[in-house]
Amino acid sequence: MQMIQYYSPHFGVIDLLKTVFFRNSEEKLCDYFRILTGKKYVLITSSCRSALYLAYKAIGKKGIVHTSPLTCKIALLPIIASGNQIYFNDIKNDDWTINPSTISLTISEESIAIQAIHFGGFPCDMPSLREIADAHNLILIEDCAQGFGAFNSGIATGRFGDISCFTLTKNLYGIGGGVFVTNNEEWYIHAKNIQSIFKRETNIKVIYRIIQALLSSFRKYEPVNCIYNILKKVNRNKHQSYDLYYNFSIFLTKPSKLYISSVCSRLNKIQELVNKRKIIGMSLAQALSNLGVVISYSTSSSSSYTKFFCTTQNKSKNLIQSLNKAGIEAMHLEHKDKAYYQEKLIYDPLFTNHIIYKDLDVYDKIHDNLISLPLNDCDVSSIDKIIRVLKDIIGNKW
Repeated sequence: MQMIQYYSPHFGVIDLLKTVFFRNSEEKLCDYFRILTGKKYVLITSSCRSALYLAYKAIGKKGIVHTSPLTCKIALLPIIASGNQIYFNDIKNDDWTINPSTISLTISEESIAIQAIHFGGFPCDMPSLREIADAHNLILIEDCAQGFGAFNSGIATGRFGDISCFTLTKNLYGIGGGVFVTNNEEWYIHAKNIQSIFKRETNIKVIYRIIQALLSSFRKYEPVNCIYNILKKVNRNKHQSYDLYYNFSIFLTKPSKLYISSVCSRLNKIQELVNKRKIIGMSLAQALSNLGVVISYSTSSSSSYTKFFCTTQNKSKNLIQSLNKAGIEAMHLEHKDKAYYQEKLIYDPLFTNHIIYKDLDVYDKIHDNLISLPLNDCDVSSIDKIIRVLKDIIGNKW
């Protein structure tokens, strides 16, 4: 059975050779992000989570950060690791991003920042968040890990934040790395100095990522998929202890030059891949809406469809397991064992002593029924299969 896989970096042997032999890649990538975001200062990091950590350390404040609970826990670890508290504000009914009106009602003297997470590629209401941040002297941090390629009122994500952070994987199809951008020279220098004392990414980890990218790009072939799953299982077992979450320093490394060149060598190809995924995302949205599936949507922004989230009347956990058995690699908010399911963060022991929340009505309604369907390698036949399998699993009762 051929698997419709969740993500493919589209990384082949030719891309590997380009990555190894590409030169002057760091400055080229910095220039790219200066133009994209309109920010003067660009720092390449080892990951988006590392960039977010540097953001909170660079601003030199500690307090409460307002953000959305509908995200993977990895996105929130930098807030805790940098010594801050999290205030979970509810999400909007339409695109499931953070609801600005709930922030205005919960700001206190301890509030220092808003972390805007572009959920699934749908941009947050950045004009409203910018207005709130300015009115209350808060720092606006854009988490663009899922937001690259998306627009809000015609303006690209990353342009609204005081600091914006990107991943070089996902929409940029690199093998690793992240980006920190800002117009504040003091914050940039501080972040750069902090990163300068990090250890360099180990060669073993870089090689592992290259092998993973190559295998992931050819997983539609069953022998390759078997090898990929074995490698992934070995790596998961290696990091299964809670040290992965409590010892955040394992994420704090200097970026490998190969991470940077893996993106730069394919910059002319990236936009084409992003556009293709957008078209597939809109096609899948249309097909599902005709069946009555609840999808995220927005009338004021353009999604990059980094992930395709929707809800049905079925509980996520069982439905995701059934879809995976049928050859559709669906997930929830985070890869976790074979079910790819993440429990509510408000009940996660990692966050218990670090969060404040109340009145999460929309989040409560969405979370348990949320699924994310594969888009990256989809075509018309893949969409037909997804619809057909969903009908078979839940008896066409949405």
